[in-house]
Amino acid sequence: MPVAKNENNMVWVRHKNGESRMRLNRRDLLLGASAAGASCALPGTAFAKKASRIDTLKPIINPELRMWNANTNERLSSVFWRDGNFDVQELRRIDWFMRDWRQAEVKPCSRDLLWSLAAISEAAIRDGHSGEIRFLSGYRSRKTNNYLREIGRNAARNSLHIEAKAVDFSFPGIPVEPIFKYAKWLEVGGCGHYPGSFVHMDTGIVREWIGS
Repeated sequence: MPVAKNENNMVWVRHKNGESRMRLNRRDLLLGASAAGASCALPGTAFAKKASRIDTLKPIINPELRMWNANTNERLSSVFWRDGNFDVQELRRIDWFMRDWRQAEVKPCSRDLLWSLAAISEAAIRDGHSGEIRFLSGYRSRKTNNYLREIGRNAARNSLHIEAKAVDFSFPGIPVEPIFKYAKWLEVGGCGHYPGSFVHMDTGIVREWIGS
């Protein structure tokens, strides 16, 4: 299967039907590492919101999510897009899975987050991993957010988790740094790298930071 790189040194795979798709590649620190290298901004640097790469990639992304909730031990397998439309029933399942489990509250999550997670998962599969996402946090009620702040967790006062526009996640068997660089390359919004732990991804303004 021919492999090519674009101008940003991203890894693409050319399939027999002529379709090009991204994939993770350990040799390049997984997808996105090279493009993120020399131009990395300082932690917390923000850029004006612009169209994300995910908008261009949606037609070729497999809209399937397989996730394991590390808090509740639930597992989800879902195809959220069928025949050119969102599957409403599957969206309900995903929103419940990504709920504030402490308060049993549900809020519809950003659909661009779903596409972004699906893109990263598909790339992980193409690199030989299972593609299952280790899900840590999605929607977070104000009450839960305040509680996390009180006990010293990494929770911003006006976190986008409260708006169901953020997700914290990782992939078993894949280092956090390359996943962060992949997510950043998608430019869907903000990306936080919490070394050895997880990646934060949201649909706010494009920015990046290193957490602790």
